[in-house]
Amino acid sequence: MKVQYLEDGKALNGHDVISVYNGKAVLGKEGLSSTYLDAIYLFATEANKKEFDQNPEKYIPKYGGYCSIAVAEGILVESDAHSALIQDGELHVFYKDADENTQDEWNEKPIESKKMAEAQWIKLKG
Repeated sequence: MKVQYLEDGKALNGHDVISVYNGKAVLGKEGLSSTYLDAIYLFATEANKKEFDQNPEKYIPKYGGYCSIAVAEGILVESDAHSALIQDGELHVFYKDADENTQDEWNEKPIESKKMAEAQWIKLKG
């Protein structure tokens, strides 16, 4: 099983994790990258890269970047960097398409959803 959702080795489909964490998904630049836990993180600015490099654990998405609500349901589903939130200082990302944004479901019961996701993640990652 892949413990991270990556596209061509890139976390968050190439979006700058600092910008996602701060509430606005911006694509990173190929020339500004860091590798952490076998994932490539791209950054929009040198300042964002520096901030990440100083404390990557603060910024990496929960559950390997898979959709948090899907993890709570015991499955691994791709996520969209444009659907993200910070809960307890942690970055959660969600599946989103033209018809659905699973962040809405998470927002209905964030505490219960996180408890379920934590329990399922242990099983999913093996």
